[in-house]
Amino acid sequence: MLRIFRIHGDNIVECERIANLILEETEPTSVEISLMSPSTIVYNIQFNYLRHYFEWQLELLPGFNKAGRRRWEANIFKGLKNSGSFLDETPDAIVTCVESGLETILYAIEFCSALQAGNQAWQRSGRAFSTGRTGCPYLYIVDFVKYELDSRTRKRKALRFPNPAVPYSYISFSRESGNFVAQVYIRSEEFDKQFDRSLRKFDENNFAEAELSCYIVKRMCGFDTTKEEEAILQKNLNVVLFLASSSRPATNFTPIQWRHLYAYHQGIVQFSLENSGFNFRKTITAKGHHGHSPEFLDLVESLSVGLASKDLPFGIIPNTNRRRLANEIRLLYPTYDTNILDRIASDHSDLILCMMKGFKPRGDDNRPDRGILPFAAMLASTDIEIMTYIYGPVIERNFNALIKNPERLAASSGFWRSILALSSFVALDVPVIAAHSYDEKVLLDTSALKKHYIEQLLDKDGLTQNRFSSIPQSFHEDDVDTGIHFLFSHRLYKVCFEGICNPPGGDWSGLSVLYKNHEVRWLSLPRVSKKVNGKRPDHVLELFGVFDCPVLLSIESKEHSFDLEVNVGKGLVNYIHNLMNYVPNVERLVSPHIGAWTRSEHHVDYKAFKTISAAAYLRRAAQANGIVFERSNCDMLFIMEPVEHGWEIEIVTATCAAKILKEFICDKIDEIGFDDITIF
Repeated sequence: MLRIFRIHGDNIVECERIANLILEETEPTSVEISLMSPSTIVYNIQFNYLRHYFEWQLELLPGFNKAGRRRWEANIFKGLKNSGSFLDETPDAIVTCVESGLETILYAIEFCSALQAGNQAWQRSGRAFSTGRTGCPYLYIVDFVKYELDSRTRKRKALRFPNPAVPYSYISFSRESGNFVAQVYIRSEEFDKQFDRSLRKFDENNFAEAELSCYIVKRMCGFDTTKEEEAILQKNLNVVLFLASSSRPATNFTPIQWRHLYAYHQGIVQFSLENSGFNFRKTITAKGHHGHSPEFLDLVESLSVGLASKDLPFGIIPNTNRRRLANEIRLLYPTYDTNILDRIASDHSDLILCMMKGFKPRGDDNRPDRGILPFAAMLASTDIEIMTYIYGPVIERNFNALIKNPERLAASSGFWRSILALSSFVALDVPVIAAHSYDEKVLLDTSALKKHYIEQLLDKDGLTQNRFSSIPQSFHEDDVDTGIHFLFSHRLYKVCFEGICNPPGGDWSGLSVLYKNHEVRWLSLPRVSKKVNGKRPDHVLELFGVFDCPVLLSIESKEHSFDLEVNVGKGLVNYIHNLMNYVPNVERLVSPHIGAWTRSEHHVDYKAFKTISAAAYLRRAAQANGIVFERSNCDMLFIMEPVEHGWEIEIVTATCAAKILKEFICDKIDEIGFDDITIF
C-alpha cells in the first residue's frame, strides 16, 4: 500500500537533505522523481526494510507560511502552536504522515552548519524548547567541527568549542519533557584529527549519522525507535564529556561531575549548589556596560553559585541569598518597585539570574540572546524562577509597551516573548532610543505572564490537522530556486554538478566544483567581496560537454526582475574569480570512487572553466529583457513561468557563449522527454 509523507522545509535544500537521508537508509529498488506542482518535488520510492516491503511517496514542500505569507492554504506550524509551541522560533524542517485526509507531524529537524561556539551555541535553543515541549521529536543536526576563517587570508582560526552545558541541556530537556529532543553530531568536511590536536581525544564513534538515518526511517515506518533514541542521547553525553575535558575545571563542571549529574538524575540547580566551586560572572566589556550594570554584576557574583559554568550568561542565587540580593538591589536602584523586591526577597526557592544585553546599539534584536532563556529552561526546568536583567538599548515604543501592556508586547514580538514568557521578574537599566534618548530603570513582575504561557492547555491531538493542497497559493523567490534546482540537479544531473544552491534561509556553508577528479570546496563563504565588486551567487552549476572546459553557471535568483542589483552579473563572475585566488578548504576524490574529505593544498585554476552569469526570476511583472540586461549586465536570463505541473522557462542570451549554453540545455531537455520542464 502506498504511504504518503511530506517534508515541509524552510527551502528546497533542507527538504532534499532529509529526502537523501531517507534514500541512503532505505536503498530503494525504484526511485521516480517528478514535479507535483512548480514548487513540489515528489519522490516515489519502493524498498525493503527490516524484512518489510514499502511504497512511499515523499512530497517536498519548500517555503513555510512565515512572516505573514499565505503561501500554502494552511500552516503546518499550527499543529505545533496548538500543542504548546509559543515562541516564534520554528524548525528548519517538519516531516508528516498523510492518511485519511489528515496530516500528522512525526518529527522536526534543525540543521546547523555554523560555528557552535560562544553565544552562537545557544542561538537556536528556542527552537528546540518550543518544538520539543509539544511532544514532537526534535533533532538538532550539528556539523562538527566548524572553523572561523580569517577575513583577509581565509585561513582557519583556532578552533572554539561550545560550552558543554549546551548539548547537556538537550539531554536534560528530553528527560524532563519525556519527549525525544537531541543533538546529533555528524562529521563535517573540516573534521581532521591529524591537523588539529584539540580533536585528538574525540571519539569518532560519537558521530551519529547512522542512528539519525535509522531513527527517521523507523519513525516513518511506525517501528520502535527506543534503541536509536538511547544511542543518540548517549552520544550526546559523550560529546558533553569531551567538551568538558578541555574546559577549565576551576570555572566549569569536570567530566566526572557531568557524569555524576547524568547518572543520578539530579536536578542541575541542586547539583550545582552542592558541587559548584565557582560563582557566576557574565563577561561584559567596559564599553558594553550601562548605568549601574557594573555594580549589579559585582553584586550578583558575590551572591551567586555558577550553574555548570562561570561563562554562561546565567547563574544561581541560592534561596538563602535572595533577601540580601533584594536589599542590595534596593540600594542600587531606589526607583525599583518595593513590592516586587519583597517578592524577590522570598526564600521559598532558588532563583536563576540571567544577564543579557538583549539589543544592539540601534535597538534591534541581538539574535543569539533569543536563545538564552530557552537554554536556561531546557537546562534547569521551567518550574524554577528566573530573573532577567537587561542593560542594552531599547526602542521607546517597545519600552512603553512593556510598561503599559506587556501581554501585547509579548504577543507582537518573538524576542520579547522569549523574555517575558520565561522570566518571573524582568529588571531593566537601559538607554531608551528616542528622538532625545534617555535612561530608564524599572523592575517588573512577569510571573503571571510566564504562567499564562507555560501552563496553557495543550491539545493532545494538536499535531494532527486536515490535509491541505500540495500546490502553493502564490509563487515567490523560493519557487524560482526550486525550479532552477530541479532543472539542473534532477533533469540535467547527468551533465551537471550542483556546486551551491542557497535559496532564502540557506546557510551559505560552502561552494564546490569538480576539478581534476576531485570535489574541491570553499567553506564559510564571504557574503560579498567588496574589493573586487563580487556578489555571492544563489546557484553555481558546473556543466560538462558544452565547451572544451566545464561551464560554471553562476545565477542570482529573485522574485522580480526589478529586484536585481545593478551590474550583478559582473559581481557573480568576480565572486568566483576572487574565491579561486584562495586554496579551497577541503577536497575529496570523486573518480573512480568517492573518498574522504581532506585538507586542500593547491589552488584551482580559474581559467580551467568558462564562467557565465545569469539572473532567474518570475515572468510576472518582469521588465523588458533589454532593461534587465542593461541593469544586471548578466550573460543570460531565466524567465520562469509556473504552470500546472512544472515550469515553462524562457532563456534569453546576450553573449555567444550563453547562446551555445542555451542550445545545449534545450537539446538535453528534449532528449530527456519529460513534460514538467519546458525550455524555449
